[in-house]
Amino acid sequence: MNKGFTVVEIVVVLGIMAVITGIVLFNVGSEKQNAALFRSAQNLSLNLRKAENNALSSKVFKDSKVPCGWGVHFNGVDSTSYAIFADTTIAQNCFGRNYKMDSGEELETVNLEAGVKIKSINNNILDINISDVVFTPPAPLVRFTSFYGGQDGSNTINIILVNKNSSTRTITINKTGFISSP
Repeated sequence: MNKGFTVVEIVVVLGIMAVITGIVLFNVGSEKQNAALFRSAQNLSLNLRKAENNALSSKVFKDSKVPCGWGVHFNGVDSTSYAIFADTTIAQNCFGRNYKMDSGEELETVNLEAGVKIKSINNNILDINISDVVFTPPAPLVRFTSFYGGQDGSNTINIILVNKNSSTRTITINKTGFISSP
């Protein structure tokens, strides 16, 4: 009686190990992308809350003026970054304002993680892309500005992020300042 393994048994075991290794490696890459998407969505949600808190606390911008509002500016669909800004019109002159980011109002630019981009920024009814979300004191009232420069009268907008695997995360903001967490 010979003790040991046959060539067929070794080949079968190696084949099973190769299949399991391939499945594990594929899932690790997919999970890294999903984790990057989740972190980017959480970070965006936190930055929206940061803008809201700055507006509620009447945080002063660079030149010692209290802005008409604080907001987040989006560069459009397929972009991989956004900006936090202060709408710096002097507080007494805030009425009739467009509530959008203008030159010199940017506080910081935030990049999404690698492989994550903005899929859409719109309301639930029409496919109008939103460029700016601005929180205005003291209420806070949230104003949504479209890429065409006009105010969008929506009560709620959705910001959808997507990764390379086509997985998505949605952040919802309503006019009263509620920001959903992904």
